[in-house]
Amino acid sequence: MIRHIVKSEQGQTAVEYLLLIVVGVSLGLTFMKKMDEYVIKNPNGMIGGPIKSFEKKINQDPTGRYRTFPLNTPL
Repeated sequence: MIRHIVKSEQGQTAVEYLLLIVVGVSLGLTFMKKMDEYVIKNPNGMIGGPIKSFEKKINQDPTGRYRTFPLNTPL
């Protein structure tokens, strides 16, 4: 007796949805990682550049009247 496997369209649809979710999540994570490298961790990026210039302005008091403290930046 050979049993015939009944193909289920619901099972195929569930697998397709899972594959779409996996592909979407992996693309999103890759995009976020690249944006983090270009925007935040890059010293000339949109966020890294202004933080560096702000550190220079804060730490260059020639009169010595103000104490300077290093900024803890993620760079």
